[in-house]
Amino acid sequence: MNKFRRLLGNQGMVVLSKPGFTWSKLSALLSNTTLGSFGISTSTNIQCLSATDQKKTQLTPYNPISELQPFVAVPIIPEGTASFNPAESEIKFASKFFTPKDESYKIKHIKTAAEIDKLPKYDIPEVAFIGRSNVGKSSLIHTLFSKAPITVLRKLSVSSKPGRTKALQLYQAGGAFTLVDMPGYGHNMPSYFVNCVETYFQKRTKLVRSFILIDAVMGITETDLIGLQMMEEMVIPYVLVLTKIDKVNRHQLVRNLMSVMNYRDEHSRFCLPQPFLVSAHSGAGIELLQTFIAYVTGNMLVTGS
Repeated sequence: MNKFRRLLGNQGMVVLSKPGFTWSKLSALLSNTTLGSFGISTSTNIQCLSATDQKKTQLTPYNPISELQPFVAVPIIPEGTASFNPAESEIKFASKFFTPKDESYKIKHIKTAAEIDKLPKYDIPEVAFIGRSNVGKSSLIHTLFSKAPITVLRKLSVSSKPGRTKALQLYQAGGAFTLVDMPGYGHNMPSYFVNCVETYFQKRTKLVRSFILIDAVMGITETDLIGLQMMEEMVIPYVLVLTKIDKVNRHQLVRNLMSVMNYRDEHSRFCLPQPFLVSAHSGAGIELLQTFIAYVTGNMLVTGS
């Protein structure tokens, strides 16, 4: 129940429970309610979204997919799938985890390491960002943490040279969560990539969700299959994030997005049905992704719009 107390504490609430009332019982209870489209997220669930309301819901304008759907004959997010569709008030609430107003929400770089045994141990959920070299990972994380201190942003300085991230970089948002920036695969990847990354996925017990980044300009490439197949083989729940959506025209974006969705349908067992579309340059989709991170790390409830 400590996880639930922390979650509600973030929203100014207090929970009183009977002896023996566990987190799993609470999750089961909430997933059967009709309060909204989402239940409780736990690190052991393959699908973090519980479909408690299968009615069609208009996507939030914070989701770039809402602008693409009119140009696609079939639902981009399959019918019968619970979409992550937070209300505007919930999106605004989530922003506090990315705004270091005080020590509770201080964003800091805490570790650089190429070996899992050298990573710090703590009772804070982690999310991991991974993708092929030059997919725009550093730019995206820089935008997610754009209000962080300048010392942190220097660590996230963007380079035109692919494969700049050579080790695991850990960024902590107060006591809310840790974001792990992983080395890119493909061009110029470090020789110890397999040992570093696969060992992390095998042993890091606080990991609650992984995010695989796909370049929206390129679509899925042979190099992207390295990460996608690794997740499937290791049974790692993951989310697809299409980056650089501002650098591609609408026709090509729709084409590449549907190609990604088709690949997911044909080859994936552990991918969240809903992809996230983002632009580090324009900021499109950033607030929605921030809200999802706050949600999936157990820091807030989402009942939907």
